[in-house]
Amino acid sequence: MPCGLVGPGHFFNYAYLPALNHKDSPLVVSGILTRGQNQFDVAQNGLRYSTEHFTDYDALLDSGIEAVLILLPNHLHAEFVRKALEKGVHVFCEKPLAPNVSEALALKTIAKKSKRVLMVDFNERYFDRNRVLKKVITERRAGEIISVRAFHNQDLRQLSSFAPLHRDLTGGGVLHNAGIHFINLFLNWFGCPERVHAVFKNHALPAECGEDTARCQFWFPNGLTATLDASVANAVDTTYERVQLIGEVGEITSDLKKSDILLHCPPAKRQLHIACKREIISDSVFNALDAFVRCVHAGSKPETDVDDFIATMKVIEALTLSAQRGAEVYLEEIETRYASRNHAL
Repeated sequence: MPCGLVGPGHFFNYAYLPALNHKDSPLVVSGILTRGQNQFDVAQNGLRYSTEHFTDYDALLDSGIEAVLILLPNHLHAEFVRKALEKGVHVFCEKPLAPNVSEALALKTIAKKSKRVLMVDFNERYFDRNRVLKKVITERRAGEIISVRAFHNQDLRQLSSFAPLHRDLTGGGVLHNAGIHFINLFLNWFGCPERVHAVFKNHALPAECGEDTARCQFWFPNGLTATLDASVANAVDTTYERVQLIGEVGEITSDLKKSDILLHCPPAKRQLHIACKREIISDSVFNALDAFVRCVHAGSKPETDVDDFIATMKVIEALTLSAQRGAEVYLEEIETRYASRNHAL
């Protein structure tokens, strides 16, 4: 399927190029939009086939492509998504789709009218490891899950400039840009929480970047509780990303770097390795792009569509409000804010 590509930056080079160059890639990039020749040349040199250079977005959208991949800085996503949908082009957009719930709801209206596929790349959802984890949870291999602890840790303190991390470009702090993946996984695994609580801190990054560390708590209607500790200032006790799921009869742990799943069964003191593919980010991108093309061909709804994104952003809005108030926030309050908009849609 011929597609256009917008935003061939750092993430494109290490995550998308291997996926697009895969021998079984269902997409062919027929055009790339860049402002400068040098950026296009770098992208073209990385691709295993020739493509065309565009400097005008309308020209790219009118070039005969069926879809566009949007990998721009976060604050530009919504506008480029809107224009593509209005031109009748299917859209695959990196998260976040929009900076807030209101703008995402507006895109939902446009997508519905266009009858085109709009998919958000929550790449964590497309790792085999996380799909297997959901199956293990559903099958109650550790019994009913009682509590969950998730951790995300990075160290961005040594960056030469924090300007690219300013929230007017990224949309928010660590929760909005990194913790969002675990929130999306929680929704996929357990449904929507009933209430949340959050504490935001700035250990190293300037306030313009939003919080660099967040501690979040979630309470679900079935009694399950969860915590998420996320930091880009090396303030969380984990190597990168890790999740622990405590069940009635056992414990499940998974480490992103090791790409493993371990099932601990205390009574018999057994530790069972659950089989899953050892994948890196480019593998999850390939899996997501493959799912996108299948949805386009079938005219079906993507797993990580605009509704999935809106649900995730509502939880982030509740957590942000909690951090501001210093108190728990019920998701019902957030739902009420948008009830009239949802009814109209």
